[in-house]
Amino acid sequence: MSAKLPLFVDAEQLNAAISDVQIVAIDSPQDYAQAHIPGALQITMADFTTGAPPVAGLLPDAQQLAEAFSDAGLCNDAHIVAYDRAGDSQAARLLYTLDVMGHDRISLLDGGLAAWHEAGLTLESGPPQDGASSFKVERRPEGIADREWIQAHLDDPDVAFLDVRSAPEYAGADVRSARGGHIPGAINLDWNLLKGPDGRLRPRSELLQVIAEHDVESEHDIVNYCQSHMRSSYSYLVLKYLGFDKVRGYPGAWSDWGNAPDTPVSDTLDAS
Repeated sequence: MSAKLPLFVDAEQLNAAISDVQIVAIDSPQDYAQAHIPGALQITMADFTTGAPPVAGLLPDAQQLAEAFSDAGLCNDAHIVAYDRAGDSQAARLLYTLDVMGHDRISLLDGGLAAWHEAGLTLESGPPQDGASSFKVERRPEGIADREWIQAHLDDPDVAFLDVRSAPEYAGADVRSARGGHIPGAINLDWNLLKGPDGRLRPRSELLQVIAEHDVESEHDIVNYCQSHMRSSYSYLVLKYLGFDKVRGYPGAWSDWGNAPDTPVSDTLDAS
């Protein structure tokens, strides 16, 4: 399979390349059976994330991911296009995981299944097909930040932290872990600002303006985080799309940092 597609594709672009890509739906078997893009494979969030309650959204080890992707039928030689029906964050998390596991021929269907349906394109019904492949992974640590890495780089002038949660979460008014607030010095940029009124990715010029207004600078090593690294997987992809080459995700994210007893936390509104 071969295709040259941008990181974010619309329904028409995907339809034109449908025979040259591998499409994967992040969906429950039941929802997938009701409607899916023709030929799409199926995988669930639980297949490629793990947790240690109260921490969620952690990255499984390489062997577990290789098995999950093989069971789903993903192929190393394919350009993989992911979609969901949950605002693109689940598809983004799958693509982030593929990227940091060595597979960078990836695209996200902008707007997900709804965009495909709105374009008047064909949908299928029926149960997931059996996957059978031997998907190999190779962990890329340069795309991953864990709690220890962040603690070691809190005062590093070459590292920036991008918190893409809502303003109330960032400020500690909306508390979803043992403690509220944010990583000291983190920039707050609600991930919804990366989308237009239709819920799809803003034009590149608008994205660059939003990024500039929030002082996100490409020379920094930028760590993206949210509550469990779904929304921040989307911002990770957006920065990649804009040409930022030093971008990391924080699996576990605030559910990890905010539930740890000894991590520094800020709940001021003026951190930047």
